[in-house]
Amino acid sequence: MTRYKSEEYCTGAGKMDRRTRMLSLAIVAAIVTVVVCAGCTSNSQSATSTTPPGFVLYTNKDAGVEINYPSDWQVTGNPVQGAIAEFQQGNKSTLQIQTGVLNKSGESAQSLAPALISLVEKSNSTVRLLQNQTASLAGQPGYQIVFSISNPDGTQYKELMTWTVKGASVYMIEFAGPSDLYDQQLSTAQQMIASFRLV
Repeated sequence: MTRYKSEEYCTGAGKMDRRTRMLSLAIVAAIVTVVVCAGCTSNSQSATSTTPPGFVLYTNKDAGVEINYPSDWQVTGNPVQGAIAEFQQGNKSTLQIQTGVLNKSGESAQSLAPALISLVEKSNSTVRLLQNQTASLAGQPGYQIVFSISNPDGTQYKELMTWTVKGASVYMIEFAGPSDLYDQQLSTAQQMIASFRLV
């Protein structure tokens, strides 16, 4: 899930090696079979009466999701396999929606947490788990973790991962960026996450 179309995670903010950028994707791939949504044609962006001022509604009918995002953020499409959409604020902070199919039935957001946390912590020696708690996503029981990670050049990043399970599918939203920008934009990301709906 940690995204990215180019070799640079954050333009001008330091480079993150390919292994680190693909950390979250590898984590989910270890737990779910990825559902590919590339080529979805029923995406739309519009403002509605339920969309907060300054936000736009993104809808992907093929994936069955909607989310409000700030009008000054860009939708960059499906940057990696399993991604529904990625939203960027100035090529520095990103919020990405991903989905996958569970490998076994009966899983819950909470039951997936230990394996995800273990994979995150083992992926890089600089990972520090900052938060680990139950949450809600799209009106469903969910789970959320926040962690920090350092680039080889010392640049600090933070990432929030929140997920839920509905039926045989897992839905995950990630918000990530350089630590200073992450802290500045966290409330905006939280508004986006709170607006996420399964349709």
